[in-house]
Amino acid sequence: MALRQLIAKDFRNIANADIQFCSQWNVLTGDNGSGKTSVLEAIYVLSHGRSFRTTKLQKVIQHDCDELTLFARIDWSMQQLALGVQRTRSGEWLARLNGEAVQRVADCASVLPVQLLQPESFRLFFGGPKERRQFFDLGLFHVEPSFYQTWLQFQKVLKHRNALLKSRQGYNEQYHYWDLQFVQLSLQLKQQRQRYLHLLRQAILPLTAQVPFLSQLTVDLYAGWSEQGSESSAEQHLLALLQQNFSTDLKFGYTQIGPQKADLKLKIADDAVEEILSRGQLKVLLFALKIAQSNVIYDSGFKQPLLLIDDLASELDDDSKRYVFDFLHKTQSQVFITAIEESQILPLLSMQSEVGVFHVEHGQIKRTDNDGRR
Repeated sequence: MALRQLIAKDFRNIANADIQFCSQWNVLTGDNGSGKTSVLEAIYVLSHGRSFRTTKLQKVIQHDCDELTLFARIDWSMQQLALGVQRTRSGEWLARLNGEAVQRVADCASVLPVQLLQPESFRLFFGGPKERRQFFDLGLFHVEPSFYQTWLQFQKVLKHRNALLKSRQGYNEQYHYWDLQFVQLSLQLKQQRQRYLHLLRQAILPLTAQVPFLSQLTVDLYAGWSEQGSESSAEQHLLALLQQNFSTDLKFGYTQIGPQKADLKLKIADDAVEEILSRGQLKVLLFALKIAQSNVIYDSGFKQPLLLIDDLASELDDDSKRYVFDFLHKTQSQVFITAIEESQILPLLSMQSEVGVFHVEHGQIKRTDNDGRR
């Protein structure tokens, strides 16, 4: 699978672009503000239905235009898919996959698995459990077919339980009804996450074992509640915890334990990584995590993830950069990298690699390599 073509119209400072990508490496160069990050953003919007740069998608529509249009051709398991998205300034969103209307953004994400590495990606370490949970569940979404439906069902149950708590009703049969469903779905999500964690560990530890400051890395999952006893008693244990915590839940108006509180615990010698690693070292770990997850997604079936890397060179010394490119040469992803100059990236790529090089200036994108050859 690979993103072969991207057409962007009235997106940021890109008035009209038609880009043919390489299946392995794509390097976008240009000055700050030239529009190279906007290319990554356009790919991200196609997959996620939202931007990583703003919460207001209307802001990405070019000034004085009423709508933006994005279109992609994707090689997918011996066939080609066509994915298109339109977004109006009034907020209307329309997506089509092979000409058929797409009802859910998740359907776009399913055919275009995208992972992003940018300066703000440090939120994975400093942004709290939600950031790590979103990272982890993104991989699970692509690997475990039943995860998304289980997650949707759990969110519905959680919403009903929290609505009851906000109504300040005492514990009654309604709570018991929702608690039984809450427990069942929570244990399903826990099992799915534990299976995925095993795969992620298998993918990341070979990468980090060769990096001295990451050689003792441990990756564990906090399910969202304290666990004890055997699997056979897990249901009764979680149900008892919900009832024990009921008065506190009622006081705050929301459920305080459960898979919505899960966290990925990243430690070195029993210390949280963000407490002992430098920014540069954390960036190396960030690359290892994203690349490991991309490889798990690839190994799970016929999906080839897209790895979007904005401003790769920042906060990396020469040694750290070598570690990162060693990781990258072991990925099965299609890679997109932005840089000021191609000299920051090309010398670190194998001469046998297929590399597309693009120069971006004032929203104009020009391919400057020789059909993937250097």
